[in-house]
Amino acid sequence: MVQLTQEATRHLVRVRGERGADAAAGARFVPSGRGRVGLTFAPQPKPGDQVVESSEIPVYLAPEVADKLDKTTIDVREKDGKVGLVMRPQTEEEPATS
Repeated sequence: MVQLTQEATRHLVRVRGERGADAAAGARFVPSGRGRVGLTFAPQPKPGDQVVESSEIPVYLAPEVADKLDKTTIDVREKDGKVGLVMRPQTEEEPATS
């Protein structure tokens, strides 16, 4: 199961607002070419989406990326003054943080 850190959850909420999405919209992770994962915002999950429990924002995984993100923790990282999401494998001792 995918986990989100609190920092990632806050980042998604902030980006949702910056993109002008409705405050109830969920973050939807989708395929974006070359094996990468993209981010959109949707009012509800699409048929077949996996829904991830999160305290502040709904998270939907498109079927094409759900397996790829299984056992992944989504976190944030700052690089060159920009903040972005990163995905890393979960560790055995890692607590759920979403």
